[in-house]
Amino acid sequence: MRIISMMALLALMSGPVAAASWQIGDNDGYGAGVCDNCQHPFNGFTANFDGRSAAETAATDGTQYTDTYSTAHPGFSPHGSETVATFSFTGLGNNWTVGHLEIDMADFQASTFGSVITTFNGITQNFNYNDGFPNTFIRFYTLTGSVVDSINATGELVITIDRNSSTDFYGFDYLKLSDIAAPVPEPETYAMLLVGLGLLGFASRRRMQKPVA
Repeated sequence: MRIISMMALLALMSGPVAAASWQIGDNDGYGAGVCDNCQHPFNGFTANFDGRSAAETAATDGTQYTDTYSTAHPGFSPHGSETVATFSFTGLGNNWTVGHLEIDMADFQASTFGSVITTFNGITQNFNYNDGFPNTFIRFYTLTGSVVDSINATGELVITIDRNSSTDFYGFDYLKLSDIAAPVPEPETYAMLLVGLGLLGFASRRRMQKPVA
């Protein structure tokens, strides 16, 4: 039975594992301990929240745009007159075949307040989200072939989010990039796990039903 248990555990662990990852922002809940995929406490009328540390404020890779609300929004953010947030992943090399990106974002309401213009290495992305106030949401992206090719050509991934006259309040906690696709186990992995658990249950019932001498 121990062998069966090990088989089930190995099946669960046999999905792909990230070989390398890069992160912008510290995944601390917007500097205010906000939980993932839940509601934030920020003011929906005045915004201008700044949860950054001194190091984050001084950063130049895009970390300076995390832990703020509303990001790059003149009059409602700590970024002055800026209207474009740029996040730069550098030193990525040129051997990419697939990539995965996750972004923890807050409050996008494109239909109500207007859409932003977002690009990955100059390639336009659809960011017309309508999560609503006061919701945070972690989104996952498998990078398109053209974006992967651009990483291999430049050794970097530059993400720009242009407010584009949108009056939407939004924010970002962190962005994380890895050089594999989303680590979701394949159906065969789940099948192996279910078979192993089923055998465990069967063996357990047989042992309980065995007559005592």
